[in-house]
Amino acid sequence: MTALFIIDVQKGYIEKYEDGLVSNINRRIQLAAENGELVVYIKNIRKLRSGSTAYDFADGLTVSSPHLILKEKASVFSDPGLLELLHQHSVTEIEIIGIDGSCCVASSAVDACKLGFHVTLPCEFIGVQNMTKFEERKKKLAKAGITIL
Repeated sequence: MTALFIIDVQKGYIEKYEDGLVSNINRRIQLAAENGELVVYIKNIRKLRSGSTAYDFADGLTVSSPHLILKEKASVFSDPGLLELLHQHSVTEIEIIGIDGSCCVASSAVDACKLGFHVTLPCEFIGVQNMTKFEERKKKLAKAGITIL
């Protein structure tokens, strides 16, 4: 079974990325729903002086699943409930999309790979602010066994 992770596609972050990113991500979410894949949404929790907050999803993002993981660190695997969810659904493959390819997407991919999952990063569905940094990161990710499309 494949799980699709949609990472940090939230107001407050998405504005820094290209306009078509949400519609591209929606195309992939629709395909995942049609294929019966486990769709997992991940929101970053932002720590503020007044407490913590998680921004709403970006305007127009398709939400096709009740599965939501909140994270306080770059990797989504900082949430212990995630592994239980993946095991319940017999997930062996994880595809990660969202933002940012050089940070949270990459960190989550490395941790998923270390945990024994086959990991794919389809670049057309991943937002990147610093392309030079991402190109360097992709080389390291590929060496770690992550499939980059």
